[in-house]
Amino acid sequence: MSSWLTPEEMEAKKERNKKLLYISIPLLAILLGAGITMLLNI
Repeated sequence: MSSWLTPEEMEAKKERNKKLLYISIPLLAILLGAGITMLLNI
């Protein structure tokens, strides 16, 4: 079993990484916003 990926697999990996980015950026923004709000409310 070689570790060499076919172009199809490379594309699938890129797509998955893009999806993860799209999910994690809003989540991080929400966490940051919540953190800032909590700090301001103290």
